[in-house]
Amino acid sequence: MQTNLVLKWLTAGTILVALILVNLSIFQKEQVLEKGTVVIMELAPVDPRSLMQGDYMALDYALARKVYRQYWHEGQTRPDSAGTLVVELDELHHARQARLSQGEVLKPQEVLMKYHLADRALQIGTPSYFFQEGHAERFENARYGEFRVGSDGTALLTYLLDAEGKRIQP
Repeated sequence: MQTNLVLKWLTAGTILVALILVNLSIFQKEQVLEKGTVVIMELAPVDPRSLMQGDYMALDYALARKVYRQYWHEGQTRPDSAGTLVVELDELHHARQARLSQGEVLKPQEVLMKYHLADRALQIGTPSYFFQEGHAERFENARYGEFRVGSDGTALLTYLLDAEGKRIQP
């Protein structure tokens, strides 16, 4: 009898902790979306469809490719499998330059963005953008990804933009 009561309390406690952690994660992402710095990154061309997953656009960024080439092909120190980049922004919030973070103090036009290495590529933010089936034509003209970036480098993709910088609505 005593064991059943302990198991019930342990189960309830585990569920409560899991719910708290999930809601904390949601709250943190909502804060990034609300208060994060806008960063616009140029897209690099990739294959936009998957028969198994439905319609989506696989995302890669020109700046991420440039940083990857710089560190892998030019013989510089290779970055860790995950870390942060210092990304320099212009006055329109377009990402222009990036380097590995060394813990330095950021200039006003710089932000941190988390990265990880996957499939011999440097991934920043989300690697794909899913959209409703039949809406692929709208997203064929995407040239930029608009992010909200938190102070810790968490980057959340908010919109895809066309060549003029206009948001493409689903």
